Amino acid sequence: MIPPTGERNARVSLTESIHDKIKTPPVKIPDSALKTGIYDLTKEELGSPIELREGVTLRYLTPPHRKRWLLDKLLLGSDLTFLYGYFRQIIRGRKDALAGTFFDPRWIELSGGILELMEGCGGKFQIEGIENVISPKGPVIFAGNHMSVLETFVFPYFLVPHRRVTYVVKESLIKGNFFGPIMRTRDPIAVGRENPREDLVKVLEEGVALLKKGVSIVVFPQSTRTISFNPAEFNSIAVKLAARAGVQVVPFAIKTDFWQNGKLMKDLGTLSRKNTIHMKFGKAIDPKEDSRKAQETLLNFVLTNLKEWKVPILDSNS
Repeated sequence: MIPPTGERNARVSLTESIHDKIKTPPVKIPDSALKTGIYDLTKEELGSPIELREGVTLRYLTPPHRKRWLLDKLLLGSDLTFLYGYFRQIIRGRKDALAGTFFDPRWIELSGGILELMEGCGGKFQIEGIENVISPKGPVIFAGNHMSVLETFVFPYFLVPHRRVTYVVKESLIKGNFFGPIMRTRDPIAVGRENPREDLVKVLEEGVALLKKGVSIVVFPQSTRTISFNPAEFNSIAVKLAARAGVQVVPFAIKTDFWQNGKLMKDLGTLSRKNTIHMKFGKAIDPKEDSRKAQETLLNFVLTNLKEWKVPILDSNS
C-alpha cells in the first residue's frame, strides 16, 4: 500500500528535520533542586526540552489539587467524557497526518492532550527517572513491559522533546484507516507477530537503519499487552537490536491499568479510576560487552518495579 504524498513526505522528514521544528525553550532546573536532589516538573515542563543538572532526578506527579472534570463526574462514572476527548484528539491528528503536517510538535501536542484528558477523568500519574530519558547521548532503545495502549499515547509527550522517536508496532496499526495515517508518519517498524523469526529479522534490519539515522526506538518485548507480567514472554529483541546497532538500552517499567484493555476492541477499554499510573525509567544499559547480562538487568528492572506496584507476576514455569 503506497501512502499519499503528504504522508510520504512526513515520514521522510522524521529522520531529517521534524525534530528541528520544536521551538519550546529548554527548562532550567533551579538551584533549590540541588538541596533535595529531586525536581518535580510541571506538566508544561514535562513536555519541554530540559537541561539536566548533575545530582538532580526528575519526576512528574499529578498535582494533589488536580480536580476531576465536572462533566466526567456528572456522567456518573461512565467513560463518555474520555471517549469524546480521545476520538477528538485522534481525528484532529489524523487530519494533520493526511495533510502531511503531523510533525514532532504536533505529536507532542496530541500526546499531552491525551495525558491532560486522563487527568481530567481522574488519572493520577507518577513518572520517575526522566533524567534517564534525557542523559544518554545519541539514539537509544527504550524497552520495558506493555500493559495498555496508554503508554503508547503518553510516552511521546516527554520522549520526543529530547530525541526523534518511533515504535515497533503491529502491522495492523499502520494498515488501518483510523490510526494508520498517524502511525505511518512516525516511520514505525511494523511486525506481523505471526512469524517470530521474520519479525526479528525485520526489527534488526530496519531498526539498525533507523538508529544510524539518529532515531530512537520504543520496543515492547512481549507478545501482547497484559495486565499481569510473565517473565518467560519478555524476549531479548530490544537487547539484540541495541547490541547490533551499538547503542544503549534505557529500561522502563509501567503500570497503566488505569486504561484497561477492551474485551471486544483491545484499544477501547474502560477506565479504572482507582489505579495510579506508574512509569519509571532506569539508567541506560550497554549490551555490547555481555548481552545476556544486559537482558537480565533489563528484566530485573521491570520485575522490581512491577512487584513494588503490586502487579501480578506469573510463574515462568507455569
